[in-house]
Amino acid sequence: MTLKAYAVFCDFDGTIARRDVGYHMYHHFTGGRNDELVPDWKSGRLSTRECMAIESSMVRATPEQFYAYLDTHTLDHTFVPFVEACREHRYPVTILSDGLDIYVRYLLQKHDVPELPLISNRGHLEDGGLRVEFPYPDPGKTGGGVCKGDRIAEFRAQDKLGRAIIFVGDGMSDVGALPQVDILFAKKDLQQYCERQNIPYNGFDTFDDVSRELTRRSIFAGKTG
Repeated sequence: MTLKAYAVFCDFDGTIARRDVGYHMYHHFTGGRNDELVPDWKSGRLSTRECMAIESSMVRATPEQFYAYLDTHTLDHTFVPFVEACREHRYPVTILSDGLDIYVRYLLQKHDVPELPLISNRGHLEDGGLRVEFPYPDPGKTGGGVCKGDRIAEFRAQDKLGRAIIFVGDGMSDVGALPQVDILFAKKDLQQYCERQNIPYNGFDTFDDVSRELTRRSIFAGKTG
């Protein structure tokens, strides 16, 4: 039996954006020096927050250089029709990103994506460089930037309709969301993680694939009240 109310949460890097904008941005503007941090980050010697703060301190770019580089990135062209379908059915869509708002908002606006709630870390271009802020609490002291599971749990606590949660993601920063998710769409690293952990998921490449599966389940059939 299909539930009547849903809410959608989407990762940005590698999911809405076709590539991981954050990684490639840091790589580009640090001359690849950010790659030196990866072993310590993967081993846990550096937390995500620590790693991003160091990466950001390495960046040297004028605003003109920064935004010209962002113009080389593209979004999944099927994302806007997906958002429009969600709005038609009154399913709220929220972007959950462990990246930076400065490039997420720019690319969403450039590609004419309807305005959506965004939960992410914050980036500021200052003095020829990039400064990062982490506005969301880390109660478990995991060192993550945005705990996606906590953010969805906050939504659930305030949601009077008891919506089922649809999540669309591609990476390891999405793993924390999984305990809060009712219907999962995964690819790349997140898909591999789910297969190792025997977590049910729906594979996808573009948001057209997500829309087709939701249509098959009658979640995109008829408007909710």
